Amino acid sequence: MKRFSAFLLSAALLLSPALAVGAEEKFPPVKEYPGYADVKEADWFYDNAKLCYEIGIMTGTDIGFEPNKTLTGPECAALAARLREGLTGKAIPAPVPDPSLPWYQHYVDYLQDAAQESGSSLYGIIKWYDLEEFEKPATRYDFLVFMALAADGNWDYFSDINTITYEDLPDVKDDNVILQFYNWGILTGTDQYGTFASDKTLTRAEAAAMVARMATPNLRKTFVPADYTPFTAAYLTPDTVMFDNGLTAEEYLIAVNNAISAWEGALGEDFNWHYVWTDGKSVLDHVKEDSLSALGVTGKQGTGAYKDFDVQVYYSRLISLTGETLAPDQGTSV
Repeated sequence: MKRFSAFLLSAALLLSPALAVGAEEKFPPVKEYPGYADVKEADWFYDNAKLCYEIGIMTGTDIGFEPNKTLTGPECAALAARLREGLTGKAIPAPVPDPSLPWYQHYVDYLQDAAQESGSSLYGIIKWYDLEEFEKPATRYDFLVFMALAADGNWDYFSDINTITYEDLPDVKDDNVILQFYNWGILTGTDQYGTFASDKTLTRAEAAAMVARMATPNLRKTFVPADYTPFTAAYLTPDTVMFDNGLTAEEYLIAVNNAISAWEGALGEDFNWHYVWTDGKSVLDHVKEDSLSALGVTGKQGTGAYKDFDVQVYYSRLISLTGETLAPDQGTSV
């Protein structure tokens, strides 16, 4: 699959951020929100769905807003075209009255013309002519390609509000545009670590959140990813299941770090994995037992990931990656 690294950012995108143009100028309300039976005011996406409807970017389906429905390629094209129309002022052509054409053809034509005019290599990433592939559920990566095409050439509407680097993100290493969307505050990832999860699909509710941030600068999110280093050191991901009751690496590494921190605090310079405590057990034994006890599990409940986990190797790699040991007040999070 082609990646954004093929898309050479214009100099304007890499310069110091400019003030974004007012949202009220680009995306004024054009409709009154009718309300949807499947969108409650208490839902996390309520404001996003309402705004997207009011500014004419995202409407419902024939049965409601369908917030949990997986977004498709054609829906991505429609959203991107409407966003680009608002950003540029260039109108989307009316649909051609030809029943043999798909409902989204005029959106595709609009985006293709825009990509060809700008010379953007984003044009080559989208599988325009493979209808079977194009109409499939979109991945998060697919969706962002369309959002980048909507933004292409309209950089004055976006400004950096975050200072995230590749080192801060667990699964984004060489895609400048993905990183830029984090720094614009449009992306915050799928978890507190900023995981992009490029191959996962997304729902209409999730798409509405990003579309709302694209359209409205004051909805963009400041974000500092949580430290992912422990998972790198452990060769695990946060959601790796470590015990048969569903406890994950995220929870387990907190317990391990707490246990190591406590023993470092107790022994100071005498800390040694093989130091034998007064009960005849080594520090290593105690760290393992304390971690399990804190979680209320036993080693017999451990999955293969738990059995393969080596506390000493993990901590050695953690020190190597961070250059620090765990101070007593650093063991409560990962």
